[in-house]
Amino acid sequence: MGYFQGLTNASFKKDQKGNTVFFPWGVLGRGRVIPDEPTETKVRAFLSRYYKVSLPTMIVVGVVVGWAWSFLLIPIFGAWFYFGSKSLVSEYPYSEDKLTLKEGYTSSAAGHNKVTLWLLFTCSTLFVLAGIFIASVATSPSQIVMGLFTAIFFGACSAAIGYMLKMKRNA
Repeated sequence: MGYFQGLTNASFKKDQKGNTVFFPWGVLGRGRVIPDEPTETKVRAFLSRYYKVSLPTMIVVGVVVGWAWSFLLIPIFGAWFYFGSKSLVSEYPYSEDKLTLKEGYTSSAAGHNKVTLWLLFTCSTLFVLAGIFIASVATSPSQIVMGLFTAIFFGACSAAIGYMLKMKRNA
């Protein structure tokens, strides 16, 4: 169970009939009923590949060239995801089920191992502390905003990962 498998798992659930349902837009959209295991394997492989390419690329571009350039990649990766997922599932029926945040986090937790979740939780918590430190020693308004944004963003990440750790412990 790897990091990207955990991210991928968050987009799938079983409906009341035992069918696998794929939610390309997570809790914000409707799911498609996946008819068989080979199709599910293809969709999971696409989603995992998408995460393995898009996330590291955006991080590297953001660190090396600048975050503004990284944000310019969002429409490119968004188009790849939209057309790629649509080509895989557009012929399948929509599900009446909805994906809840709890279901998404529970599925994601099942795909991560505890060591990875603890590492992510620890790093997120350290980034919260770093953001608070940056905001407290800031000499300009932009530094204060950056510190507060960092603390808020990674605080939300810590909360989500902490919830997944709780789900993993209760499973």
